[in-house]
Amino acid sequence: MGEFKLLVELFEKSEQLGKRKKERMNYLFMDEKGPQNSFKITQPFDKQNKLSYANDNMHSYVANVIQIDKVVYELIEQEYNQIVETYLSSRKQLWQSLKNKNKELKGLDLLKSNFEYGIASMKNNEVQFYLAIFKMLNKFEVDNLLFMISKMSIITSSRLTNFFYFLDEETDFSPYIAKYVLTKYAEIEASKKVIEALLDKTLPTRPLLKLIKQDLNRIINNNQGNMRMARQLVIYQQLIISMDRVINDHKIKLFEPELKLSFDWNKVKWAFDLWMTEQRYPDDNIEWILFLDEGIPSDIFSSLKINKIEESCNSRDYVGLQITDMIVVLIGKLVSQITANTRYDFNKPDKRVLLNEKYFDLNEQQYNLITELNKFLLDKKTNYHFVNDAYFDESLLIQVYISYIASFDNFEQYKSVDLSDHVERYFLNFAKKSEEKYYEGMKHELMTRVCFSSLKKGIEEGLVRPL
Repeated sequence: MGEFKLLVELFEKSEQLGKRKKERMNYLFMDEKGPQNSFKITQPFDKQNKLSYANDNMHSYVANVIQIDKVVYELIEQEYNQIVETYLSSRKQLWQSLKNKNKELKGLDLLKSNFEYGIASMKNNEVQFYLAIFKMLNKFEVDNLLFMISKMSIITSSRLTNFFYFLDEETDFSPYIAKYVLTKYAEIEASKKVIEALLDKTLPTRPLLKLIKQDLNRIINNNQGNMRMARQLVIYQQLIISMDRVINDHKIKLFEPELKLSFDWNKVKWAFDLWMTEQRYPDDNIEWILFLDEGIPSDIFSSLKINKIEESCNSRDYVGLQITDMIVVLIGKLVSQITANTRYDFNKPDKRVLLNEKYFDLNEQQYNLITELNKFLLDKKTNYHFVNDAYFDESLLIQVYISYIASFDNFEQYKSVDLSDHVERYFLNFAKKSEEKYYEGMKHELMTRVCFSSLKKGIEEGLVRPL
């Protein structure tokens, strides 16, 4: 009887697992903003935008994936179509244009204008549209993955990965800090000569490091007494000492990394895999169908545990792709705006650059939109739904902006703080979170050494995030 009871229990459990597996069929919809497969220096050279970007002027690649349970997808389709219909009823000309062209509503149709200070500049119709979307997504418990990859970070990886590995294996200088510092330097302060050298894969590592060293010395000499940059200059000096190990010792051979000087899709795959792996633990009974918007290569995801991949999907036919387009356009434009607004001023190197207080001059509905956005993007039980790159400044700017505003109990409490105080608090929050990211990278580095003996080995085995 005991054996029979056990068999019955096993059968019942297997049926339950089968039901759960059926219930856990999820649809994934992915869209992106700012894709760029090759990199060129600006002509004429632009200190602010060292690389030639597309019209969107995005220094980072932004991708968004929404995950919808198959059971509720039809309900979301119906509700989203109603939200679109309500919005277009106030924009008759746009509605007629879309109808004539047989096109669906896109994020750029809403945010092409009235976005100078991000959400604080949005008009009521657009705010209500986005507010309705995020309330719907939160109501149906739609999961989300957002990640950003710095384009300059791709370049420093392509040229200097083996130098970072050398630092890990032969010096006490953290390769993560070197990666972060050199990418930030290239993004903000590097000379035209250094950018040209970074984009020239025929130039070996040693002469490239010599040029970077000369440029870092220039910055150090020009900013003596600049208290704002004091810590930064110390790190530059320490980095130069480590560079000299390679520059002065010709017995050290650093070969050119095999990474191409083009967009690194492996970073996209890594973020995706990390998010999915977390969801599978401890319950592996999840099935996924991935729908990719036009232009996203499917082969990158073929090694992941995805049951089916639908590529080159026309977003007109998939509400899920239309929704993720709305999200990625909003986030992409907000990242670009905030990054541009907090750019380093070359004419006043000793002055802090703070976010314009107009970003915090919100009405109640705009505030409500940001709190719903925070629930959807950031306030999750999982850890890897918002993935930063090794150079994390741009993604952290928006992460802190959204979470700071949403940290208030209500709109009245938020409005009780002066705009200038919001700016200062935001800056301090960003500085604190940056410091935490800094040390988090060092902690992961130590763990990698313990587990794999070297950073290179951990990355090559696919268990540590690529630099």
